[in-house]
Amino acid sequence: MKTSRIDKLEVELNAEEMKLRQHLLRILPGAAESGTNVFSNSAFNPSNLQPRHSRSDAETLLASARECVRIRQEIGLDVTGSVGALFPRQTGESPAHFAQSAGPPSTRELHRQGSRSDMAAGRA
Repeated sequence: MKTSRIDKLEVELNAEEMKLRQHLLRILPGAAESGTNVFSNSAFNPSNLQPRHSRSDAETLLASARECVRIRQEIGLDVTGSVGALFPRQTGESPAHFAQSAGPPSTRELHRQGSRSDMAAGRA
């Protein structure tokens, strides 16, 4: 890949990851307190929620996370530990397959994450 193309993708990635990170930092404290499901969307809906019960920004968050993963993969950067990898982790997906499909989280993964109060306190 040409250096100019990589540079352009890196700028795009930085902007998209910053946007997603800021969005999550804004909503996660309230979600941890209230129990609002941040990670349910059209691709991942283990409780079969009706669309009207999903967050109004659910699809925006999903699209942003997928875009972050897609750009990282295109550049050849590791997805592990990136803000875009947060969604695959929460949904039990492999980041490598995140852009293509969604799957339910494993019970082990859900228990490993800790309680909402741990999440709110930044301990999980």
